[in-house]
Amino acid sequence: MSKNIAIIGGGGFAKEVIEVALMLGYDIYGIFAKESSLKEYDYCGYLDELLQQRDNFDGAIIAIGAVNRVGMSNRKNIIEFLKKHQIEQISLISPLATISESVTVGKGVYIAHNVLISCDVIIKDSVLINHLAVIGHDCLIQENVSIAPQVFLGGNVQIKSDVMIGAASTLIQGITVEQNSIISMRANVIKNVKADSSVIAMPSKIYRSKS
Repeated sequence: MSKNIAIIGGGGFAKEVIEVALMLGYDIYGIFAKESSLKEYDYCGYLDELLQQRDNFDGAIIAIGAVNRVGMSNRKNIIEFLKKHQIEQISLISPLATISESVTVGKGVYIAHNVLISCDVIIKDSVLINHLAVIGHDCLIQENVSIAPQVFLGGNVQIKSDVMIGAASTLIQGITVEQNSIISMRANVIKNVKADSSVIAMPSKIYRSKS
């Protein structure tokens, strides 16, 4: 028997999450968001309506990404809402991901297509790991971490809670990123990062032709 899943989020990233949910045999109960561009699915309201309709679905997943601290704070607030009201968080792991049998995965985790996760990695609740990310052996990823596409984590890396790691970033083996930190796109992180830090890679420059 198929299970109904509530999708929290109504944008482009929610499309990716829904695709994995359907591949895993879930039925989409509806979209819960401030607004939704996904016209093919029922729009059901936002968090108050999610609570009112909780008996109609088996669980929910957060399908809202983050590109800055505001986005990460928004995700955290939703996580706290789900915990407070004891709404089950469902994990979705793409069948196209490659994951060691020794990996531990918490609740409300989303793992996208073509992710590679090596041996003895621990992934806590409400983590987002996007396309083509590579997670080395013995990494520890705490709650509400957002890992963008093509990120590489070397072995024994520890990522504390509420951290965002931008696309195509590399974190060498053995380092720790403390909570509430932001790693920008294409950053090369070679030493520990303190709490509430921002790691910014060299931005590209735009040169205008004189013609």
